[in-house]
Amino acid sequence: MFPISNAVRLIAAGVAMTAGAAHAAAGDWTVRSGAVWVVPDESTANARGPRADDGTLTGSTVAVDNELQLGLTVSYALTEHLAVELLAATPFTHALHIEGGALDGASLGEVEQLPPTLSLQYHFRPGAQLQPYVGFGLNATLMLDDSVGADARAIGVREISVDDSFGLAGQIGADWLLGGGWLLNADARVIDIDTTASVRMDDGTTRVDVDLDPWVLAIGVGYRF
Repeated sequence: MFPISNAVRLIAAGVAMTAGAAHAAAGDWTVRSGAVWVVPDESTANARGPRADDGTLTGSTVAVDNELQLGLTVSYALTEHLAVELLAATPFTHALHIEGGALDGASLGEVEQLPPTLSLQYHFRPGAQLQPYVGFGLNATLMLDDSVGADARAIGVREISVDDSFGLAGQIGADWLLGGGWLLNADARVIDIDTTASVRMDDGTTRVDVDLDPWVLAIGVGYRF
């Protein structure tokens, strides 16, 4: 008969091995991937140009639709508590339209952007199964492509462009360790994105300052090695 004491020792050894694998240590890499949802909290101000001066845009704002894409993060542990993380993703395509004023509901077009973000994270419980963390860092939102919608063309819009943006980013999240290096992840960020949208028409270019300031929500799986 297999002694109970030996069984207890085997179980204890297995628990110890699992705990050791779960404990984040300096030099560890963690790769996470999953769904990323960008939810802009946009506001517009300081319109200037021909269409601002003639009152066409009075009472109007530029609205930016939400977008869901595949995201990827790679982090490197500096210590058991500190890590550096880079957020990447496939490009996000947002529809733009007018809310309010004489052009209410008009589709402006689409903008495609990529928001790489580098953050320094603090992990509160590196040896636990549930490992919450916070992060603070820098974001570069790169506008890759712009297109004009049918409604905008009908009112004489020839081109739309949105400037790149550089700003701060904060995050809060948690990993749930599954064993064998695998984990589940949930993460929320808020990113400071302040940009300028330029709308070119036959009578000149109208510029509008746009603060996107999106929430970036992610859920997925990861692997630590």
